[in-house]
Amino acid sequence: MAETIPCAICGAPAEISSDRARDITHRCCPRCGEFWLTYEAAKSIDSSSDELTAKLSGWVRNQNILGEVPELTDDRIERVAAIQMPGLIERANRLLSFAIRRNPKLGGMINFHDSAYIAVSYSKDIEEVDFLLGYLRERGFFQHEAMGGNESISFEGHAHYEKLQAKQPVSTQGFVAMWFDGSMNDAYQLGCEPGIRAAGYDPVRVDQMEHIGKIDDEIIAQIRRSRFIVADFTGHRSGVYFEAGFALGLNLPVFWTCRKDMIDDLHFDIRQFNCIVWESPQDRSRYRHGAPKPVISKTSASTIRNQTQRWPVRTTQPRPRCCEKNSGCRKARILEASS
Repeated sequence: MAETIPCAICGAPAEISSDRARDITHRCCPRCGEFWLTYEAAKSIDSSSDELTAKLSGWVRNQNILGEVPELTDDRIERVAAIQMPGLIERANRLLSFAIRRNPKLGGMINFHDSAYIAVSYSKDIEEVDFLLGYLRERGFFQHEAMGGNESISFEGHAHYEKLQAKQPVSTQGFVAMWFDGSMNDAYQLGCEPGIRAAGYDPVRVDQMEHIGKIDDEIIAQIRRSRFIVADFTGHRSGVYFEAGFALGLNLPVFWTCRKDMIDDLHFDIRQFNCIVWESPQDRSRYRHGAPKPVISKTSASTIRNQTQRWPVRTTQPRPRCCEKNSGCRKARILEASS
């Protein structure tokens, strides 16, 4: 049975239900959204840190937007705390996008006093939301309405939102295309995987995923869900060439890598791209400090790092009935839309 207690992240009244078998609780917070929290992690959250609160609540909200219900553990809280805060323009764009997702009707009215806007914009309080809103008004994306303090989204605001949607997808996973030979295990585990994680993303290798469909379909689906792709051409596998080309067709950033002894055999079609060359698994640990993290950070600036700011987390746990009543829950929003 659900009860109402202060949210472990932001302190707002939140509904909680326990799963004693897993030593975990399900939380529904009007500001942060819907998430699972282990008992140990609940003890470790420093609610006195405004920056940590902003990061955690923003991260959870972003997970919900992407259809996920995250599970917060000690390790995950530590990793979220280490993520860089999104830039001001990115935070303002998140505010605009969330407002339109909630009320897509042309000319619709928005009330930004809803605490969910504090979370989605990585703000510390409503004053920071007002500051970001002022920028959006100056750009002509919102018009302040005297009655009730609401805002209406202008034509320019909807047009800007369409441009944001047309850009690269909001995702936190990086797809890795490479030769799945045993000789490449260290290169992946010592170089590619830690480098991608250090940049704030989850590496995805299709051979390490469970799926029930055709492998080709799963590869296509995972590339579509990714923010970028790392393509290593060591071994010159035809599949890597295909996956890199497919990603380019989706306008995804592709980071090209190859072992030094095979660089001369690169196909003519990709010689025009700058390829990161490595010689040994230990040398490839440059992913942590050299490439591709700085490449990702510099070429995409805030686009990659600040757009996503999360690792994908999946859960098969059933959602308690409290979700049906809490407007912060994804399920509640679906119920409202269908009623």
